[in-house]
Amino acid sequence: MTAVAPGARLAVSFLTIVPAGRVELDSSDAWLSRAAIWFPVVGALVGGIAAGAVALAGTVLDAPVAAALGLVTAIVVTRGLHEDGLADTADGLGVHGSRERRLAAMKDSAVGAHGALAMGCALLLAAVALAGLDAEHAARALIAAHVLARTAMVLVAAALGHARDGGLGRSLAVAPGAAVVATALGVAAVVAMCGPADGALALASAAGALAAALVIQVRAFGGRTGDTLGATGKLVEVATLIALAGAWSA
Repeated sequence: MTAVAPGARLAVSFLTIVPAGRVELDSSDAWLSRAAIWFPVVGALVGGIAAGAVALAGTVLDAPVAAALGLVTAIVVTRGLHEDGLADTADGLGVHGSRERRLAAMKDSAVGAHGALAMGCALLLAAVALAGLDAEHAARALIAAHVLARTAMVLVAAALGHARDGGLGRSLAVAPGAAVVATALGVAAVVAMCGPADGALALASAAGALAAALVIQVRAFGGRTGDTLGATGKLVEVATLIALAGAWSA
């Protein structure tokens, strides 16, 4: 437990605003890798909190409003970490020129037009996808989407090298074994939440979004950064919500 508990607490404190106790960090570049296998579990926590907000709001509000409140709740719980990564990545992709120029644009704290549009589109698609579901299915979709989003982040961290020296992305150096464990946890959680058939659909959609994210990161940036990890998570989250909305709103 002495080896496990710090990793779990670190994952919770890094990915959410939920108090998880103090964790002593070592001086190595890979301090965050200890938390990697817990990312899908934290995804379930975030999705569960968002699902609870949808269920509670759905008792007094229409389904579209309740769904929007669930999305807002997830953003608050995660400090907008993934939305920020999506915005910075989109701003980098909007730059013409070398990889160095794209990476420099991503480090700029100001949100540009491409970043704002990317965030707006992601939130719009997620809200519309959830709006057509009843409270139960919206809750299940949120949990599955957030689990797969964090699982995808671990896989990208394991598959790609660093696009630049320094930065948060360098701290998340995931070993293959940890990636396998995280993936197994994520797949099991999604199948349990959605059932075999719909779970397979969610996994396929997430895999497609993950593949696209991997290709974009390699071609545009030469690897991953902390921002592209967040953007990957957001892309997979939205793709999962859209797939499940298509299956459950018919």
